[in-house]
Amino acid sequence: MLLKITSMQAQEFTLEYNIGYGLYNMSKMKDFLSNAAGSSLKGVQTTDKFPGNFTHNFRAGVQIQQHQVGITFSHQNTSGQNHLADATGEYRLKVKNSGNQLGTFYRFHLLTERFSPFFELSTGLVFNTCKMEEYVRVDSQVQEENGTLTGVNVFLQPAIGVRYKITTFAAIIASVGYEWDPVGNLHLKGDRKQKSSYDANWSGLRVSAGIVTYFKMK
Repeated sequence: MLLKITSMQAQEFTLEYNIGYGLYNMSKMKDFLSNAAGSSLKGVQTTDKFPGNFTHNFRAGVQIQQHQVGITFSHQNTSGQNHLADATGEYRLKVKNSGNQLGTFYRFHLLTERFSPFFELSTGLVFNTCKMEEYVRVDSQVQEENGTLTGVNVFLQPAIGVRYKITTFAAIIASVGYEWDPVGNLHLKGDRKQKSSYDANWSGLRVSAGIVTYFKMK
């Protein structure tokens, strides 16, 4: 059985889905909320500080013996909020960040057997959308303002993991890594000249698990 599985690994097309969890730096976004809370109405508190959240990752690649290369797409999101409410009114500033990753990956499997640890490196771009919503209500008077920032980050993500091949055509996989966004910027949507002093920094720990399917290439 092991010999059969090993022979199937000679050259294969792979499809992969992973669900994971990420922690996000977002330091400048946190500073933005903190500064906004200090300069707005007395008593405003930062209630959400861009917490970690689930991630979704899709991959397509080619594996030749111990080497696997391909393309990767991921989605991640988080949000922050300042808030104050009492009997006379309400104030809310909500910042929603979403990032869609598109890049390439290389994975080196230490073994060609059913169970194998691996090293991995991914790199590419993160396409950011940052939606800001400000809401003020005093008695029956309501005022709302909305704005959207967009931008592109460069990311680099090393990881280590393990793969266990349950059949000749499917495997389960788990990994832990760290995403680093060394370059990033945001600007007003539709106007690149209106640059923001804040950015969406997705740097942080990543853990994930998923399933890989294999298709023999002739």
